[in-house]
Amino acid sequence: MREAPRPEEATSRIGDKWAPLLGFLTLILLFATLSSVFLHQRIALWIFLVLGIVSLTTFVILKRRAVFPFFVSRQVRYGTNVGVAVLLVTGIAVIVNIIVAQRFDKSVDWTSDKIYTLSDQTKKILHGLDREVQVIAFFSLSATSEQLARNRQRAEDLLEMYQRETAKLSVEFVDPYSGAMKSQEYNIQFDETTVFESGGVRELIRTVDEQAFTSAILKVIRDDLLKIYFLTGHEEQAIGDFDENRGYSQTKAELEKQNYRVETLSLATQPEVPADCAALIIPGPKAPLMDHEVNAISKYLNKGGKLFLMLDPSVNTVQEPNQGLVDLMNRWGVTIGNDLVLDRIHPAFFLFGGSQPQAPTPIDFEFHQITQTMGRQVTFQIARSVSPKTNVGSNFEVKSLVKTTDEIGGSWGETKRKADGTFEMDLSYTEGEDTPPPVSLAVAIQHAGNEPMASDDLSVDAPNATGTRIVVVGDSDFANNLFFHGTGGGDFFLNAVNWLTLEEDLIAIRPVDPSERSLRLMTPGDVAFVQMTTIFLIPLIIFLIGVGVWWRRR
Repeated sequence: MREAPRPEEATSRIGDKWAPLLGFLTLILLFATLSSVFLHQRIALWIFLVLGIVSLTTFVILKRRAVFPFFVSRQVRYGTNVGVAVLLVTGIAVIVNIIVAQRFDKSVDWTSDKIYTLSDQTKKILHGLDREVQVIAFFSLSATSEQLARNRQRAEDLLEMYQRETAKLSVEFVDPYSGAMKSQEYNIQFDETTVFESGGVRELIRTVDEQAFTSAILKVIRDDLLKIYFLTGHEEQAIGDFDENRGYSQTKAELEKQNYRVETLSLATQPEVPADCAALIIPGPKAPLMDHEVNAISKYLNKGGKLFLMLDPSVNTVQEPNQGLVDLMNRWGVTIGNDLVLDRIHPAFFLFGGSQPQAPTPIDFEFHQITQTMGRQVTFQIARSVSPKTNVGSNFEVKSLVKTTDEIGGSWGETKRKADGTFEMDLSYTEGEDTPPPVSLAVAIQHAGNEPMASDDLSVDAPNATGTRIVVVGDSDFANNLFFHGTGGGDFFLNAVNWLTLEEDLIAIRPVDPSERSLRLMTPGDVAFVQMTTIFLIPLIIFLIGVGVWWRRR
C-alpha cells in the first residue's frame, strides 16, 4: 500500500510546478510597472504594482525552503560584505563632494560662445555690493511654448551665476498664476517679469539679459535718482496730459517706476540746461525754439550732455518750424528730412481718413544696444525721415536704429505738397524727388573722443566734449498714451532713455547671442519609435535572452 505524501512534500511539488511561472510573471509585471512609470500611466502603474507584489509574495511562500537558506548562504554573506563596502565608498564620496561644493564651488564654461560666463563689468558690480538685493523672478512653471521654457531656464542659469559672485543677492522664482497674491503685490502684468528690489526701490525687467539685470541692480542700489527733464513751452507732448489718445502721462509714470526723477524745463525762463540733467527730452515741439534756447541745448551737448529729440513732420506748411533744431542736429551728423514717411508693406492704419498713405510700423530694427531687446513692432503715426550723415569724425558713431522696407514703391519719404503746403491726399513714390527706401526713422549718436566732426558746416562752438549721446526720432506719437503699452513704442522709448543715462562700463556688456546648433526636429513618428525601442523593445530582447539562458541551464 502506497504511503500518502506528507504535506511538506506536497507543498514542495506544488512549488516546483508553479514557482517558475510565478517568477516569470513577477518579472513581466515588474517590467510593466516600470513602463507605466515612464509613460505616466498612474492607474496601470498601481494595477501592475499590486499584481507584482502578490505574485512575488506567492513565489516566496511556495519556494520558502529554497529562499530562506539562500539568505544565510556563504554567497549572500560575501555579497553583503561587498554591498557594505560599496555603501561606505559611496558615503565617503558624497561627503567629499559636499565639502568641495561648499568650500570650493567652482564652475567652468566650456561653451564656444561663453554663454555661462558673466562679463568683467558685472562681476565688478556684484563684488562691490554693500547692501542686500532681492530678486523675484515671475516665470510660469507650465510654459506654453518652448521659448518660454528656454527663457525660464536661461533666467535660472543667469541668476545662479550672479549668486556665485556675491552673497548679497537672494533669488526667488514665483509662478505668476499660482502665486497670484504675490503677483498682485508687485503689480505683475506679464509673465517673464523679474523684479529687483533693495531698500524699498524696485525695478521690473521683462527681458532675460545680463545687461538688463545688471542695469536693474545698479538702479536699485543707486543713492541719488537721475533727473530727466522734459522741455516745455513749445506745444510739446505734455507729461501732465492724461488723455488716453495723446499726452505723455504714462511715459512719466514708467520713467518714475525705473527710478528716474522726472521734471519739466523751460529754457525761456532758464538760461541753461541744469547741471544735474541726466537726459534732456524734447517730445515733438510744434512752435519754434528761440535762438538762445537752441544755443543753451548746444552748449549742454558740447559738455557731454544727453539729448532725446523727437521731431514730428510739418504737415500743414512747407516751412520748417524747428529749423534751429534741424540745423543743430545737422552739425551732429544727422539729416532730418522735411518729408512724410509712408509704408504700404508694414502699415499701421490709414492716414488722413483715406485709403493712402499709411503709417509705417517697421518690424525690423538695426543692431544697437537700444534695439537689441525689442520684441514688438513700433508704430510711427506721422513720421519724417531721420538719417545719419556720412561725413562725420572718426570719434563719432552715428547709426540708424530703424528703417522702413527697402522695396521700391513699398515705402518712401513723400515731399510733394499742395499750394497751401499740405501733403497730397493721393500719393505715390516719385523717383528723384521723394526720399528713396529704405527710409531711416531714428538715429543714435555717440561721441567718444575730443576730435570734432569733419564737416563743412561746423559752427564756432563745434562739439568737442566726450560722452555726448543723442537719440533723434522723426515722430513723437510712438510713445504717447495710445501707443506706449499697446505697441513696442514704450519699450523703444525706455531703451533709448536707458542707453542715454547708463554708466559707461555697463554699456560695454555684450549681449549673449548663442550660435544656432539645433538638430532636426523629431516628428511624432520618430518620437513614438524611440519610445517603443528604448522602453519596450530593448528590455524585451534582454529579457528573452535571459529566459533562454535560464531554460538552457535548467
